[in-house]
Amino acid sequence: MYAFASQAALAAPLGDGGGADVAPVDLVDPTIGTGVGSCMPGPCLPHASIYPSPDTLAPKPSGYNRKEHIVGFSQLHTQGTGGIASYGQFLLSPQIGLQVREADHASAKEGEVAKAYRYDVRLSRYGIDCAVVPSYHSALYKFTFPASEDANILLDVARKVGGGTALRNGSIVIDPEKATMSGGGDFDGNWVPGLHKIYFHAQFSRKPARSGVTVGDAIKAGVSQASSDGKPLGGYFGFQTTKDESISVRIAVSFKSVDQARKWLEEEIPSWEMKPLDDQARAAWVEKLGAIEVQGASSAEQRKFYTALWHSFVQPRDRTGDHWDTSEPYWDDHYTLWDSWKTLFPLLNIIDPQTSRGVVNSFIARHKHNTDGYVAPAFVAGVEYRTGQGGDEVDNVIADAFVKKVPGVDWQAAYALLKHHADVSGRMESYRRLGYVPEGETAPYCHRMKSGSGTLGFAINDFSVSEVAAGLGETADAERYRKRAENWKNVWDQKAGDTGYTGFPRSRKSDSEFTAAGLRKNYNVDFYEATSWEMAYAPTFAMDELISTMGGREKFVERLEFAFRSGLIDFSNEPSFMTPWLFAAAGRPDLSSYWADVFKKRYKADELPGDDDQGAMSSMYLFLVSGFFPIAGQDIYYLHGPSVPKTTWRLPDGKKLVISAENVGPRNIYIQSASLNGTPLRSARIRHSDIAKGGRLDFVMGDSPGKWGQE
Repeated sequence: MYAFASQAALAAPLGDGGGADVAPVDLVDPTIGTGVGSCMPGPCLPHASIYPSPDTLAPKPSGYNRKEHIVGFSQLHTQGTGGIASYGQFLLSPQIGLQVREADHASAKEGEVAKAYRYDVRLSRYGIDCAVVPSYHSALYKFTFPASEDANILLDVARKVGGGTALRNGSIVIDPEKATMSGGGDFDGNWVPGLHKIYFHAQFSRKPARSGVTVGDAIKAGVSQASSDGKPLGGYFGFQTTKDESISVRIAVSFKSVDQARKWLEEEIPSWEMKPLDDQARAAWVEKLGAIEVQGASSAEQRKFYTALWHSFVQPRDRTGDHWDTSEPYWDDHYTLWDSWKTLFPLLNIIDPQTSRGVVNSFIARHKHNTDGYVAPAFVAGVEYRTGQGGDEVDNVIADAFVKKVPGVDWQAAYALLKHHADVSGRMESYRRLGYVPEGETAPYCHRMKSGSGTLGFAINDFSVSEVAAGLGETADAERYRKRAENWKNVWDQKAGDTGYTGFPRSRKSDSEFTAAGLRKNYNVDFYEATSWEMAYAPTFAMDELISTMGGREKFVERLEFAFRSGLIDFSNEPSFMTPWLFAAAGRPDLSSYWADVFKKRYKADELPGDDDQGAMSSMYLFLVSGFFPIAGQDIYYLHGPSVPKTTWRLPDGKKLVISAENVGPRNIYIQSASLNGTPLRSARIRHSDIAKGGRLDFVMGDSPGKWGQE
């Protein structure tokens, strides 16, 4: 199931630029985004089940705060998330002395070195050097202690990110003779609510001098097992150590059983040697990061680019074989598709369709296994959650894969899922009946469901279903769902006005009256994380009609530019990800270039513009730098021009898309001319079929807008 790159590929260098003799894997800096971005500095393998990483006091929702003390190393984390924290189980805390509470054993750090495939740090309070290298379901730790009569390693079973207790019913068993610990049970407290089972098995490299369990704050020396129904729970091994003596821990995690965790451990980490595992992990990333090559960029630019590419391969997670007792694909930790459908999955459909295939086939399997047939946009630790942030975003992910011709999917089965969502288990009954989501109605979705964003989200979903129906020859269905996609108009109030502009979406009551919330003040009232100004541009599948509704191209462009310059659109949050490229749809690609450059500059040396949201923000950066952007759910890309001289996108079957740009520079942000495979382009719009087989996309850039692409 898991393949590694050849050892010969380990040191494959970049072609040229500031980091010419450095392989992309060695340019990845996992500390980027650990402040603004909510990213983790720990290592992982591509789409692997576990994500071992340091945890800190007062963490971001993912588990880490670069300014705070380290409390230990837990095995499960989400990537770049906001809101309620998830995971953080099975924390290993090496200490001198033994403290149970995190605040009591937290340590300052020094010498932190974070790589894609390995993490090293010194806990300065104790003088303990820590290293971790991951496999797919397991990790190998090495703790190097000072001389001490009271060296300890605590394993906290019950905790979650932030130091709370997530265990609701579980146990731990320790065996000092075999130097093992195992346990787990039922947990809750994730952003996706609901009980979920997680188990672990850990093997230590030497027998302890003493051992025990912890229940609550109590330390129970000599006790070998304990259970808990909500209290903190853990186990510890104590050692006498000489100076620079190392104790290693192998630990595996399973969402099925302790036995499965033990099996993963035996298969993935058969020895205590760290270097072979280190080499394997590095090799996996060498191969994965070869998907896009950047040339002619500075080392700083490459560092940001390859870290963004690395972030794009963290989630979702392939947990096939660790849930159902079948071989069906099982992809977990969609946190959530509302975040990732516009950028991450369109990226994968170009450079990693194998992952997209696995995800879509996993959707099909979940549809079959779930009693109600519904496949939720949020899916964490095997728990389905109707978030209500938008609509049924699974439909959009499937449609994007379909129009991009991702192979290896039973599209009839996928279409059966889509129809079930559209007519049975998805949308809302009131939406299907009235053509909009009435204000105040949320069930069966959560409290985030809003009339305006829900209606627009469901309309986008209906368009997605119509695209697949049309492609499969289901003409009547395609027409019906395409007609239903026009429901976006049902929350469009043409009388609503602001600053001389009329026509805005807003919430609608069950009696069909529009609500009175201010167009700039209805954030999280009429729409989830957006206002009327932002959501006015949501129906990207109906651009001609939307432009006409706003008064024609000139008025549309004027209004959109006013919104950007007035700060009324936050294009660093998911609802407005596509909006800068709508200038190009209206014949003004120069303005798309301008605002894409503004957006790109929000990616600082060490920070992202906002939460990475399982690679959504990072994959956005890859498109910004490379010069084109997808309109997800359709086979359309809009061009804004690259900011580096050359990128090579490696496509399936050995094909390459080479994107080059002359006159690249900080001021040269506008396209002067462009060609595709030597043929001059007159429009800023290209199709997926134009690039799917590889070829060349060449730009000439300049510092003035010019008239290129202004249809």
